[in-house]
Amino acid sequence: MFSKQVSPKSDVPAAILEDTKQRRSVLHDGIVIKGDWQSDGVVEFGGAITGDLTVDGLVVTLTGTVEGNVRARSVTVEGRLNGTIAAIDVNLSPTAVVKGEIEAERIHIDFGAQVEGRLTAKGKASS
Repeated sequence: MFSKQVSPKSDVPAAILEDTKQRRSVLHDGIVIKGDWQSDGVVEFGGAITGDLTVDGLVVTLTGTVEGNVRARSVTVEGRLNGTIAAIDVNLSPTAVVKGEIEAERIHIDFGAQVEGRLTAKGKASS
């Protein structure tokens, strides 16, 4: 009954989709969370959360609002985020509104994204 696999969305970064058996949580608009959230999989978030997120991959959809700090391997923001992001890859879409600090190895900002805060791109050190 619940074993049907959902096909991956094209807007999710390829790095997140490397492991097709990775857990995926989809939280649509209208969902409100007050508190911290942890997941070892991909979280697609379209609701509102006030709290910190520690996840492997995060997609804040167009309707999503995050008020808190994010630690993840990969973060894509299409909606709103107010807080800090610590990640390897950060992608901000044209509709993203981010206030806070972003620290990542790679940061991609599309034209139209609104960013207010401090960005630190620390490329992987070569040996």
